[in-house]
Amino acid sequence: MRKSLVLILLSANALYFGWSQGMLAPYGLSPTSGSEPNRLHEQLQPQALQPLGAQEVARLERPAPPECLTSGPWENEQADGLRPALETALPPGSWAFETISPPQRWIVYMGKYPNQETLKRKLAQLAPLRSLKPETPRDPGLQPGISLGRFDSEAAAQAELLRMNGLGVRTAKVVLENEPPATSRLVVPAATSAIRSALLELQPVLQAHRLEPCQ
Repeated sequence: MRKSLVLILLSANALYFGWSQGMLAPYGLSPTSGSEPNRLHEQLQPQALQPLGAQEVARLERPAPPECLTSGPWENEQADGLRPALETALPPGSWAFETISPPQRWIVYMGKYPNQETLKRKLAQLAPLRSLKPETPRDPGLQPGISLGRFDSEAAAQAELLRMNGLGVRTAKVVLENEPPATSRLVVPAATSAIRSALLELQPVLQAHRLEPCQ
């Protein structure tokens, strides 16, 4: 019995050795190779590979389309300081500063006077009316003249004019005041990949004025 068990174990060891060394491959018995070619063969699934069509290839090769970018608002002095850097880094005609128009304002207005002497006399006449706060109009085209209040709507200005008429102010009228623009925005209407790269290099100059898509 003991001899039979020994023979069985020896036979099993011999079969395992032959199997592990590939000696039994002709009989369809061999371990799966762990070599790199076999691993690669196991990973490849040819049936899962799909060739790209001409349209897909063209889409992948096509560069990103240009986009409109903007930055601001910039004070006019800041914009003037940025212009040299933009002229150096970007192609001519690829950028511009656009004026940001201030909202419309209406004023109760007196004038326009022919000279400063006439203006002084009118201010002296208004001095007893302490509820009035005469100011110099911000619109250079209305100077020399007097602004007696600024309003977001013409209706509000007309209501104030009626109140002033009750105080004895007879020569005032409501006019639209055109303020000089104080700010502008940088616009790059068609930023290509090359222009976007140049703008990234200008970021230290742009500071906190981030470039954003145009609205």
